[in-house]
Amino acid sequence: MSLINRLFDFEAVINQIWLITLIGMAVLYVLCNILPDRIVGVFLPLHNVFKPQTNVDLDYQSIGYALLHTTWVTRITHSTVIIDAVLWFVIFESWHWSVSLIILLIMLVQSVFIGDKKFGVFFILMGIATYISAIYLIQFLGLPNAVLLAKVVLMLGGLMRMLSHSAELIPPLLLNKSDQFQKLSAKNINWKIPLSSVIGYVGEFGSGLPNRILPVQVNYLYQTVFGIKPETTLAWKEVEVSAQKVLTGGYSQLNSLKNYFNSVVNGQ
Repeated sequence: MSLINRLFDFEAVINQIWLITLIGMAVLYVLCNILPDRIVGVFLPLHNVFKPQTNVDLDYQSIGYALLHTTWVTRITHSTVIIDAVLWFVIFESWHWSVSLIILLIMLVQSVFIGDKKFGVFFILMGIATYISAIYLIQFLGLPNAVLLAKVVLMLGGLMRMLSHSAELIPPLLLNKSDQFQKLSAKNINWKIPLSSVIGYVGEFGSGLPNRILPVQVNYLYQTVFGIKPETTLAWKEVEVSAQKVLTGGYSQLNSLKNYFNSVVNGQ
C-alpha cells in the first residue's frame, strides 16, 4: 500500500500520460483500419492484426506472434499480457460495469468466429477468470488504488514490451522494401526506426487488451501446457515451423504474409 500511496503523489502526471496513451491507442486502431496498408505498414509491422477480420484469424495471429517474439527477452516481457487483461478489466469497471460485459461479449464473438470449440471454451474461461480477478483486486485495494496501479502497470508494460523488441531482428519494410528480416546496424538505420518505436509503444500498450494478444497466449497454453490438440486451427508446432520459415526466408514463405507484403508495397 505504501507504493500506491507514493503513486498518488504523482497522480496528476500519471493521469495525463494515461490519457495521452489511451487516445494514442484509439487513434492507432482507427488509422490501422481506415488508412491504406501502404501508409501504416511501413511504420508498424503486421499492423493488420488490429483489423477485426485479421483479429479472428488465430493462425495468422499466432504465426505473427511467434515470428516477432523469438528471444527470451520478448517472451518474458510479453508474458505479462494475462496480468494486463486483469488490469484492463479494472479500468473497465471504473468506467462502468457494462463495459466489462461488452468486452466479455466481444471475446465470446471472437471465439465463435475463430471457430475452434476447444479454444473457444478455454478463451472464455480465461476471460471470466481475468474479470473475476479484477473484481477481487478492486475489493482488496479499493477502486481508486486499483485503478491507479492498473494505469501505471499497463503503461509500463507497454513500454517494457516495446523496448524488448530491440533484441529482435527488424521486420520487413522498416529498413527497406525487402521482405526479409534484418539486423539493425549503424549503416541501415533510418528515421522510421525511432518513429516506429513510438508507435510501437502505443501498439504494445493496446496489446494487453483482453481481445488482442491474450487469444494467442491462450492458444499456446491450452496446446502446450494442457496437451489438447486444436480442432480447426494449426497445432503450435506448425505455428513455430511456419514462423521459422518466414524468419529465415522472408514474407514470401507464407501466402498470408506474402499478400500482406504486397498490399503494403503495391500501395493497397
